[in-house]
Amino acid sequence: MKTKKNKQFRNKTSKIYTIPSCDKDIKGIIDINAIRNNINYLKKKTSCDLMPVLKADAYGHGIVEMAKILRKIGIKYIGVATLGEAILLRDSGDKGRILAWLYDIDGDELKNALHMDIDIAIFDEKTIPKFISLIPKNKKINVTMFVDTGINRAGIPYDKSYDAFIEVSKCDKIHIEGMMSHLVCSGIKNSPIVNEQLRKFRDLRKRLAEINIVPPLVHIANTGGCLNYDVSDFTLARPGSGIYGIPGNDEVNKHLKLAMTIKSYIIQLKDVGKGEGIGYDWKYITPRKMRVAVLPIGYADIIPRSSSGKLYVYVNGTKRKVLGTISMDQIIIEANERDKINDDVIIFGNGKNCTQTIFDVAKAGDAFPIEILCHTGYRINREYINK
Repeated sequence: MKTKKNKQFRNKTSKIYTIPSCDKDIKGIIDINAIRNNINYLKKKTSCDLMPVLKADAYGHGIVEMAKILRKIGIKYIGVATLGEAILLRDSGDKGRILAWLYDIDGDELKNALHMDIDIAIFDEKTIPKFISLIPKNKKINVTMFVDTGINRAGIPYDKSYDAFIEVSKCDKIHIEGMMSHLVCSGIKNSPIVNEQLRKFRDLRKRLAEINIVPPLVHIANTGGCLNYDVSDFTLARPGSGIYGIPGNDEVNKHLKLAMTIKSYIIQLKDVGKGEGIGYDWKYITPRKMRVAVLPIGYADIIPRSSSGKLYVYVNGTKRKVLGTISMDQIIIEANERDKINDDVIIFGNGKNCTQTIFDVAKAGDAFPIEILCHTGYRINREYINK
């Protein structure tokens, strides 16, 4: 069943149906200048070249569009989580360097990627013989060795990584292009856990160099690592959320600019009498006769349902309470006599166009800002501005 699904994914004759952008109800406005600012700051902060990570549809910002923007900015390397994401970028026409680090060793995606000039990470030492056996004749594959220095997720266990490097280095069909790991708690400055990870990673690099294994691309720092640790002795850094202005924790960083603004609009205005319930289960009862507005946005799009009763939005520059339980497709908000059908409503902005940001929405929903962005639904019409 899995193989059949992968074959369908690669079938270029299949017709894919999507909602036309003109028919989408919600705007996700993405500021290219903010992204450019964040890229430049992170480069300066790390003294490294960057491999921005575009996993999870570029954290909701659109993987194909973001790849095009980053290439124009001058980014040579792009990272993704899954081989499917890397293949998608290749199919979109991206010809630059792409690294992926999650896949099924027995899946069709790996077999396809080996023909597509994609850098592939080896994350399990037990699969090395199988990986080598799959490499086509007369092909040489760029490989990055993914070492687990302590997070205990996917990755070659640290105590087995030295021998794994040696095993892979003996294969004339592989070029060891990179060495990578991932930090446990990089949002915390001077963490003993992170410091130990960095020590182990550097020690492994040193021991490998002594036997003439010197990968040109060495990287461990995610966004928090870029901001909170000295990684200038490595050749790359791998920021993800940071390129969109989110430092990897719940704190605002004054040097990073938020890239995404989410807007909806009013589709209906109505008057509701005192003592009436609003929405599912009547969690909100009107304390007086009220004018309310209906917006075509809900938890299927980007708003966490857990923010019900705590969330606000902004209409015509004024703060309005979201009333009752957030529905899949709609929210109800306070309205006044000046409001009109089709008026813009900002759910969150960049701090300048609206004081409410993704951090405020995350706090209201007891959620992580990145988690909300990764739930950007397909009904959101992304627009890329460069002002």
